[in-house]
Amino acid sequence: MDLTDLVALMRARRSEPPGVDVKSGAGGLPASLTETMCAFANLPSGGLIVVGLDESRGFAPVGLRDAATLSAGIASRARQAFDPPVQVSVDVEAFEDADLVIARVHELPASLKPCVVKRTGRAYMRFADGDFELSRLEMDGFVANRSRPRFDEIAVDGATFADLEADRVADLLGTARRAERRLARITDDEELLRRVGVVTVAGVPTVAGLLALGVYPQQFLPHCNIRAALLPDGTDTSVRALDAAMFTGPVAVMLEEAQAWVARNSRRRLVSNRASGRVREELDPPAIAVRELLSNALVHRDLAEWASSRAIELRLDAASLRLTNPGGLYGITADRLGVHPLTSARNRRLVEICKFVRLNDGNVVEALATGIPATLAALRETGMADPDFFDQGIAFTVIVRRHNPDEVSAQSSSSRGPGNEDDVLRVLTGALTVDQIADALGITANAARKRLQRLRSAGLVVLHGGRGKHTTYERTPPE
Repeated sequence: MDLTDLVALMRARRSEPPGVDVKSGAGGLPASLTETMCAFANLPSGGLIVVGLDESRGFAPVGLRDAATLSAGIASRARQAFDPPVQVSVDVEAFEDADLVIARVHELPASLKPCVVKRTGRAYMRFADGDFELSRLEMDGFVANRSRPRFDEIAVDGATFADLEADRVADLLGTARRAERRLARITDDEELLRRVGVVTVAGVPTVAGLLALGVYPQQFLPHCNIRAALLPDGTDTSVRALDAAMFTGPVAVMLEEAQAWVARNSRRRLVSNRASGRVREELDPPAIAVRELLSNALVHRDLAEWASSRAIELRLDAASLRLTNPGGLYGITADRLGVHPLTSARNRRLVEICKFVRLNDGNVVEALATGIPATLAALRETGMADPDFFDQGIAFTVIVRRHNPDEVSAQSSSSRGPGNEDDVLRVLTGALTVDQIADALGITANAARKRLQRLRSAGLVVLHGGRGKHTTYERTPPE
């Protein structure tokens, strides 16, 4: 988004969005600039530093005395203060009769991470709206990701074929042979299990095989579990969690038990579809979305040694469902999730095996890049906002914003879902601002911006103004 929209968003939220850091700069080059630049260089997609706004005064311009000197100082620090040097693009932009310094910090290539501050030898990462020093284990995580991960293919020390559940093995053999003709030609069970990666040539279960088919994988991989907690509404600060649970077993069992836990602690809403006239009861958040997000976390979590003490964290409160797994995205960026059908997998062998592991509602994964689109469709159908995705390189978090618990009636899936771009085109009878579009549709300005961004990417909407000027949007004129 342009500078005007960005500042409007921060003023509405009273905070910075992910990947953006605001600094006053009233006293010159900010002291915390080094840590922030380092953190953004380690962050997928980098980050944006805006110097010249005062967050304590509602992001009002402070009036920089010498924006050019500040710009030069940022560029110099990027070249000299880090190992390896940080790439940064610096501009001075006018905003509300004042100058702002805009520094775009570019992400370092994975082969060069982590970025380290030369003077201290420390590395930083961006979490929420702060810069935090990385531990040695977390720095090892960046080093491990310099090449394609293959930790799911490693033989599990001490495990034997007896540690695999016989019924699950038999079911996988049958499912694999029915699914793929070339596998159906393999009549020897041990050979087939070796071909799909369940066991090594020596017959020892792999990490992927044990996680998918193990009797109790946590005997050897104690960190591979889900830790869940239902958080209180904040009125009673003495209560830390209302329903804490830990889910263990193979991937399919963890998935089913975690789904059941979310369903048990979720509200139910009546959802009407104006097009069909049908009314049904739906969980909040929707069961389909929960299933897809949980299965993604289970098969894509980092299995490297550095993450051996970290579980998948599931948190549910009145406002949101939050799911965090160790390890960032692999082979795709967060802004492309659900947009481009890429079948990229951190744990390629685990994903391939889980294609043949059946549940009551289908296989654990389909490996067709349909999980996120299914999640988006389920949320939009019930009038919920798209989830927020945060990739921090060594952790990935998804947040699903729940409906207001005081809401009495559900919104129609055809009228106010946050992904319905047709509604935007319908109200764009001329040049309108984001606020005017949001008011016309009865949605938030942030939801309107998301729709407009998708329409602009599709070439259906054009932007006028920006960069400190009055910003409006209108339909792309016909050629």
